[in-house]
Amino acid sequence: MWQSWLNMSTPAGILDHVGTREVVQDYDLIRGALGYKRINFLGASTGSYRAAQYAATFPSRVDKFVLDAVVPHGMSMPDQVKYDLIAVNRGLDRADAYCQNNATCYWHHAGRGSVQKAYQDLVARAANDTLAACGTSDTANCTTFVPKWVLQATISGLLQGQPDFPNVLEVLAVAHQGDASIFLTSSTLTIDQVWGLPILCNDYPIVDKTLKGFQKVAKAGREVDRYDIDQSSWLGIQLIGSVWPYAVPPNPPLELNSTMLLVTADFDISQPTEKTTFVWEHQTPYAALVVRHGEDHVSFNNPTQASTRITKEFLRSGVLPLKEDSTFVTVYEPGQCRRPIADPYCVPTGFQAGDVDSL
Repeated sequence: MWQSWLNMSTPAGILDHVGTREVVQDYDLIRGALGYKRINFLGASTGSYRAAQYAATFPSRVDKFVLDAVVPHGMSMPDQVKYDLIAVNRGLDRADAYCQNNATCYWHHAGRGSVQKAYQDLVARAANDTLAACGTSDTANCTTFVPKWVLQATISGLLQGQPDFPNVLEVLAVAHQGDASIFLTSSTLTIDQVWGLPILCNDYPIVDKTLKGFQKVAKAGREVDRYDIDQSSWLGIQLIGSVWPYAVPPNPPLELNSTMLLVTADFDISQPTEKTTFVWEHQTPYAALVVRHGEDHVSFNNPTQASTRITKEFLRSGVLPLKEDSTFVTVYEPGQCRRPIADPYCVPTGFQAGDVDSL
């Protein structure tokens, strides 16, 4: 794949200069062309990585910066993968919590933990080549079966982004009753995923590119993988980055001494809340932290949530919010200590928590 990209890229060698360090130089050229002395920046997900890099490179040009669902600088690949697996397991807990709060769920009357148990049963069947996928619950004559890794990847994918718990639970219920064919509908990489790979590979140096290095990173995830989901986007980056043909500069922690607002969600599966907390505690001494108690990746996309109101107020005024502790949001002032992540069963589910419901 890389060789074809190298062959088709012009000017020659451009792929060695498309990391975030180069991107923020472009941002600053745009700032200068527009005549702004300082800029505001709402960096969401990977955009938060660029916002932080810009603030570290051009601190005098920072005005009101918000980092939402933070992709951290300076975090090791084993820790990235470990937190990914912790988060996706937490996502399955949240699916179970949703089920316990919704009478239409197949396992509603089976009690807490029934969704996780059903998933683990499917994993065991897939591992034994008995998870039938023939479009019918009559499995006697079925010769098509779902591989374990396909089941794991599908469930992990369904819990990412803005998870649709009713759909997740419906998929699990149909498979549990004998027809797992839905897991065999695969999707290709999207264009945004493809163009993002060179940037990620130029941003994250892979310390050990050997098979043992990959296995070490994978082991860090499996040690915290309670439900055997075994999927992490950062494990994929470890694998892909191991064959990146260019030297990658170090990725140290940043010193961000500007006033900022950091935003996270307890049950963000795509960008675990531990990663935002890591940056808040170690790299941004003058930042406030907004913790939304709910799921979904990137809080600003939820217009009805208190976290979005707080973000907008900061972008308008530049004044950090005061500390707050309510059902759907907790705000920490600079220097405070964050409490443990909320119990997945003690946070409301449904529309009021920002949950998607397509069924």
